[in-house]
Amino acid sequence: MKLRDWLTLVKLSRAWIVLLCINNAFFIFLAWVAYPETFKLLVGIMIVFSIASIVLAIFHVWKGQTKQDKVFYKFLRDPSPEQESGLIQSIGEIQKEKVNDLANKLRMLNDQIDEVKLRSLDYEDFIESWVHEIKTPISLLNFVLHNRKEEMSELVYQRLEHAKININDNVEQILFYARLHAAHVDYKLERVSINHYFEDVLLELQSLLDEKDVKVISQMEDVPIVSDERALQFIFKQILVNAVKYSNEKIESFIWLKTGFDIVKNQYYLRICDNGIGVLNSDLPFIFDKGFTGDNTKRKQSTGIGLYLVKKLCDELQIEIYVESKYEDGFVIQFLFPEI
Repeated sequence: MKLRDWLTLVKLSRAWIVLLCINNAFFIFLAWVAYPETFKLLVGIMIVFSIASIVLAIFHVWKGQTKQDKVFYKFLRDPSPEQESGLIQSIGEIQKEKVNDLANKLRMLNDQIDEVKLRSLDYEDFIESWVHEIKTPISLLNFVLHNRKEEMSELVYQRLEHAKININDNVEQILFYARLHAAHVDYKLERVSINHYFEDVLLELQSLLDEKDVKVISQMEDVPIVSDERALQFIFKQILVNAVKYSNEKIESFIWLKTGFDIVKNQYYLRICDNGIGVLNSDLPFIFDKGFTGDNTKRKQSTGIGLYLVKKLCDELQIEIYVESKYEDGFVIQFLFPEI
């Protein structure tokens, strides 16, 4: 038993110890009056006996308390009638009513938790099935846009492409939001090519980049990283969509991409910069908070869920994020990938 446990038991038993000390003092006085010639011997025996009694009593209390704790924590993990009966036997019938009340409440809470888990699983299944179902009309829309492009004006085509990108983005946000809140999330970790996935994302967003007249400047080299393909593509897409959405229409807009190796951190990085409207200094610490949109007029039209999901996914994949921004002077985000 640890010293801290002894001190705790002594503290809990201090009333009995004080009472014993008072009794000892009284009998020491009687021994001094009645047997002055053997006073020292009697006092020594009394003190030794008292100390031994206190130690044995504390040890006995500690063993009983340890046994009760084991039964109690077993009951908390499984508040079944059998465990409830065992706890009552351990602490005594006098506490039966309290234990019964606690057991009923714990069983009710466990039933509620099981019900919530079941509803959550049903919700996840519904969301995932809805997302997969909605992909069919989105694919049809994509097919029509690419095969009937010549029948539309350039403006109509760009607007429809923009709408398609927004729909795709919202659907992917719903899917990843549901996955992150699932009881178990599977990630397929493999060596990935950042260049390859960025090319796919840029190709998907090309009409949006053209519509907003945003130029992409790439200084990317293929760096050896291990991550989840779908999650990584989603992260890249969210950052690029944000960069386009919050571009500065008064100047020539650009997005600058760069990869490399951070010697100080000993990690590979991806750096994405833009010269858009940026983020207010007061908003910067909160940009990854769920639902946060900030004070900027453009950002108030946002749901505030994209960067929240980016941060959550990066935490899951152990990717570090660093951001810098100055209002009306661009936004910089850097990803540091874990060393494998």
